[in-house]
Amino acid sequence: MAKTKDERIRKFKRKRIWPSILGLFFISTFLTILMALVIGFLINNVMTNKTLEGLSNLEEVAKIMEQADSPEEITEIEDQLLLYIEFDTNVEDIALLDTDQKPIWSGNNQYPSKLLENTVILDKNLKVFIHNNPDNSFTIKNDEIGINKEFFEGLNFKDFINTDSFTDASSIVLGQLKVWLERPSKLGNIYVLQNVTLNFNDIFSVAVCAALVAIIIAIFVLYYLISFISLICNIRKINKIIYTDMITGGPNWIYFEKKGNSILKRNRHGGKNYAVIHLRMRKYRSYCTCFGVKDGEALIEKYYDILKKKIKHNELMAHRENAHFGLFLTYENREQLVNRIKEMEVALDTISPNIKLYFGVGIYLTEKGDKDIEQLYNNALLACDMPEDEAESKIAFFDIEMNNQRIWERKVEDDLDRALANKEFQVYLQPKIQTSKETLAGAEALVRWIHPEDGFIPPNKFIPILEKNGFITKLDDYMLEEVAALQSRWIAEGRKIVPISVNVSRAHFTRTDLAKHICAIVDKYNTPHDVIELELTESAFFDDKNLLLNTVKQLRQAGFSVSMDDFGAGYSSLNSLKELQIDVLKIDADFFRGADEKERGLLIVSEVIDLAKKLDMKIVAEGIESREQVDFLTEQQCDLIQGYFFAKPMPIPEFVEKYKD
Repeated sequence: MAKTKDERIRKFKRKRIWPSILGLFFISTFLTILMALVIGFLINNVMTNKTLEGLSNLEEVAKIMEQADSPEEITEIEDQLLLYIEFDTNVEDIALLDTDQKPIWSGNNQYPSKLLENTVILDKNLKVFIHNNPDNSFTIKNDEIGINKEFFEGLNFKDFINTDSFTDASSIVLGQLKVWLERPSKLGNIYVLQNVTLNFNDIFSVAVCAALVAIIIAIFVLYYLISFISLICNIRKINKIIYTDMITGGPNWIYFEKKGNSILKRNRHGGKNYAVIHLRMRKYRSYCTCFGVKDGEALIEKYYDILKKKIKHNELMAHRENAHFGLFLTYENREQLVNRIKEMEVALDTISPNIKLYFGVGIYLTEKGDKDIEQLYNNALLACDMPEDEAESKIAFFDIEMNNQRIWERKVEDDLDRALANKEFQVYLQPKIQTSKETLAGAEALVRWIHPEDGFIPPNKFIPILEKNGFITKLDDYMLEEVAALQSRWIAEGRKIVPISVNVSRAHFTRTDLAKHICAIVDKYNTPHDVIELELTESAFFDDKNLLLNTVKQLRQAGFSVSMDDFGAGYSSLNSLKELQIDVLKIDADFFRGADEKERGLLIVSEVIDLAKKLDMKIVAEGIESREQVDFLTEQQCDLIQGYFFAKPMPIPEFVEKYKD
């Protein structure tokens, strides 16, 4: 169950933060690359357009050159060519070479050199000449008169730069890039040195476009970043909710377990002394009944505020449930730890000075190798539950005997169903003796457990466990059925029949159909109802009084005798006698024990017997152990006596042998 809970908490807390981080990384990378590609495309487009512009310039220059019929006539058109260079900002120079590549004319005395070296054929209409000119220019040659614009429109400018034949690509810088464009003519080869460097306007245009793209990218990244930050904030909020107690507003038990296990892990070699403590306010439900649930929760919150001030920075404290708190404290020795806890109790007691509050404290001192704080807390809780008296504040330390007791309780619970099925529970009978003749007049059915491995187990070793876990009702039914079957068998055998009383536990009186249920069990064996007496304890009167009164009435109408066991053990016995119609009253054995037996105790017994007679009830005195007690009860006209003086509870065969006809 704990593993399932931990896994569910982990799933609840676990948000897919890594996919978000990876998503942010990949999207940022993708958008950055996209932006670089867009900028590259824009630069490439500008430079390609400048190259196309250069081809147009080349055609214009060729038209001017065609005015001269021979190289000597170039001087006549030289002014036009120089003006073209002067007014076109991108034309750096114009040159004319003959077919043997000998210079004829140049506006600024610049000529393309080594044109046939490092030639790359791009298609039949275009050749690229790349060489290491001082000005880092390279040459594009158009073999035909027409301009192949379609080719240039699909041309990536990197084709001019990234070529295997270029020996020093690092020397080409966009800020210095120039292109020689070549065209054949009747005078020779015409060259135009075109400057394709990005100018301010080009850079501004590219920057504006890049800025727009960057803004779009930034919007996407910002949106994703905001979503990512929101996710982180939500995770923190979820963690805070998971680890927050809804009443105190402080750390809850999940946090206590997680942090405590972490501390235990670090302290696995036992370097520090730690104590796991269960502290609870006793009778918290009664407090809520008197003052209300809201006041009860307010009290818990005040407790938390006080305890928080008493806790050191390396210690833990959390609200568990109701008015229960878990503490994980360091200590020097037991005495110092106990004194510290008492100081906490005194501080807690100041919250309600007009109401006396009691606390229970269970302590488990950690040992080397302890690692599960939940288990250690259960040990502390067990230590707190062991003291039976809850009238005062108690501090109890866990020891191995408590653990053995817990193991035994678990063993009893595990073996109960098998024990019933295998009839390991056996009926023992203790006789009830008539005082006047000292003859058998009845018996009480008592249960004994004969375990196949542990042998005889006395009732006080398992009955309290059954009463705690609710299994006692199954045992009641089992005993009632065994007695009904026994009486039916004895009647069939013609034996003398005396009433046998069977206990009906307090837990049974939560059933509205209890009378019908009991009749069904007994009637299964056709056993007369008047040979079975049903014993209930006085404590059952203080649960649902109306249900109890109605059930007892139905049982008596069905022919059963009803007795009250342990009369005088409670605090409202006379009140219960006033309202509860019963047939038999069993006087508690404690009246016959103690130093005041011959005075106060026997006086009370005498008065109770007299009262019962007036109420038309039979009296059974149990726990009688001496002749003096028997004589006193005979003198007081007590009806029946039950105790070790006459006989202990015995197995059925022994009972039959001793009281046979």
